[in-house]
Amino acid sequence: MAERRTRTSNAPDRLARWTGRLFAPPVLPVAAGCALSWRAASPVWGITAAVWAALGAMAIGLGVRRGWWSDWELSRRGERPLPLAWATAGALVVWLACWRLGAPRELLVPAALAPLGGAAFVVCTRRGKVSLHTSAAAGGVALLSIEVSGWCAVVGVPLLALVGWSRVRLGAHTGRQVWAGGVLGAGLTAVVLWLAG
Repeated sequence: MAERRTRTSNAPDRLARWTGRLFAPPVLPVAAGCALSWRAASPVWGITAAVWAALGAMAIGLGVRRGWWSDWELSRRGERPLPLAWATAGALVVWLACWRLGAPRELLVPAALAPLGGAAFVVCTRRGKVSLHTSAAAGGVALLSIEVSGWCAVVGVPLLALVGWSRVRLGAHTGRQVWAGGVLGAGLTAVVLWLAG
């Protein structure tokens, strides 16, 4: 298992730390969802996703403040199941509400990735510590590349590599955990979009 670095004073460590913060797990998937929402001329659904992600981040922040979890990144594997289960349940409730309120299919299909991805992570956490950062980033890049344009991968893949490097650099994950997260995020996204036609 990777050991977290305790000192981050040099430039590569600062870059790694800021990369991890800027591309925390909800960022790229929510950005991708908002882009699809604007593209479908239904921005209200993208705003709904962004608000829900903000509420999820606030819940994690509250848990850290109360001492339920050690840090924002849920770096201890034993702390992950409960917040992941809450996030999964919340994402499912939001998806069901959007479906009931008549969100367009081109947004409902990718939105289904949130509860499905959360459930996959709950299962994976029982066996190991897969990188949430790289999974979310890979899922966001795959979503935009498939649904918007393959050119999104030109920017997205190097960004994904930077996120993966940052997780290893900071000692948050091993290279294997980073790869597993990337494969899980991109693979789940591709399979769901393919099954949905």
